[in-house]
Amino acid sequence: MHQGRYTVLPTKPVTIFLIGLHVSKWHKIHKWLPVLLAMPPMLKELSKDASLGCLSFEMFFKYRGVMIVQYWEDNEKLLSYSRMPTHLKAWRKFSKALKNNDAVGFYHETYNVDTNQYENIYINMPDFGLGKAFGNQPVNQATQTAKQRLRNQT
Repeated sequence: MHQGRYTVLPTKPVTIFLIGLHVSKWHKIHKWLPVLLAMPPMLKELSKDASLGCLSFEMFFKYRGVMIVQYWEDNEKLLSYSRMPTHLKAWRKFSKALKNNDAVGFYHETYNVDTNQYENIYINMPDFGLGKAFGNQPVNQATQTAKQRLRNQT
């Protein structure tokens, strides 16, 4: 836990990858649970091997599903991981489970963000988001406001 105000002034771009599922029919657990269970082996692999390029991730449980926000070194590492055996095996199983499945939906979105295009603030938070991915630093006179943080990025 970091007490006080912290921020990250990254020195390089980041790729942000959102991935998740939406449960349309809760009572059809046999149709949506296999889709949900395809993700943990990949998250475990990404957590164990920093060379794959996933800097960190956060998982959010929503009313009707799950969303994972991943922070990647770059788009190339993300695309490279998509061709690796663990992902390909999960994707094939995942795709099969989604076919003709009215109980669950799937999505992903990818954002490539330049260094000077984002800012952040964390107050009394554990390592989270970009702070977890890049490391936090205390807010100072030059980084008090969002406008200052955007302007101060190198």
